[in-house]
Amino acid sequence: SPNVKAMSAFSTDLSNLVADTILQYPDVKKRASVIKQWIKIAHHCLELNNYDGLMAIICSLNSSIISRLRRTWDIISPKRREMLGTLQAIVEPSNNNKVLRARLQGHVPPCLPFLGMFLTDLTFVDIGNPATKQMGSPTGSDQGLTIVNFDKHSRTAKIIGELQRFQIPYRLTELPIMQEWIQAEVSRVKETDKSTNVQVTYYRKSLLLEPRETAIPRTPMEGTPATPAQRTDLFGWISRDRHNNHNNNGNNTNNAAVAV
Repeated sequence: SPNVKAMSAFSTDLSNLVADTILQYPDVKKRASVIKQWIKIAHHCLELNNYDGLMAIICSLNSSIISRLRRTWDIISPKRREMLGTLQAIVEPSNNNKVLRARLQGHVPPCLPFLGMFLTDLTFVDIGNPATKQMGSPTGSDQGLTIVNFDKHSRTAKIIGELQRFQIPYRLTELPIMQEWIQAEVSRVKETDKSTNVQVTYYRKSLLLEPRETAIPRTPMEGTPATPAQRTDLFGWISRDRHNNHNNNGNNTNNAAVAV
């Protein structure tokens, strides 16, 4: 299915592009400015009912590569952080994407739903149900009749039909300059991915921009290891900040969105 593959690939490319544009700036204020811009873009995706693009952007911002940039996030305004929290709650994958599914019910198209959710549903139907099933013989013989498992195909058709319901064109004015820029940037990121593991490269950049913090004990004693309370919990602020937003790991979610 070339169009499905292309859409999944673009979601991955967009997610990588978000990280790439943030990590290219050594200056913390510029990184924060780019993050704020992507939050605004994600919000506009929501207004356009573009949940697939929204998921790609949020997954990148949620990834450990970006979320660990503590100094950068510290200067993001509360208003933008609140907006991000709202967007995170919408694409939260817990409870089988409960919030997102609720929004899609009765949704008026046009709409770009999160494709990974539908691919996951199709995968479960395909794996969990055999293509055929056996009917008992009316004569009581051991060998029954093999018939098509109509229930499986009916469920598959229902999922595809729900997805096709949204396939109504948007009435938007094209911006060739913006489209050409996005395509050029996506191509550049994809070329980098061919020569190296882009996620490893991005994480190394993230560490160079903001190295891991180390705790210095107030009264160090030679030969005595530091207690957990004395160590700096790099991800503690992330866990606290995201607990209320029910956030999930960005990398894992992003893979779920495009790998099915």
